[in-house]
Amino acid sequence: MKSEALEVMKERDFYHAKVDEQKSYIRKLEYDNAELVKRDKELSARCKDLATNPPRRPNRRYTNGRG
Repeated sequence: MKSEALEVMKERDFYHAKVDEQKSYIRKLEYDNAELVKRDKELSARCKDLATNPPRRPNRRYTNGRG
């Protein structure tokens, strides 16, 4: 009887530890995802900005070193 209770307690503790590991792993993945979402928004805004602005030609005065 006592050994059965100990085995059940050990198994319960094992699964509690596994759940804690998974929770910390999920927390890490959620943080990484939030960083990627933020970076994606910044890059999307930058791409939109670059796509809407026409390309600029360099100033002719400085291209060949001629005045």
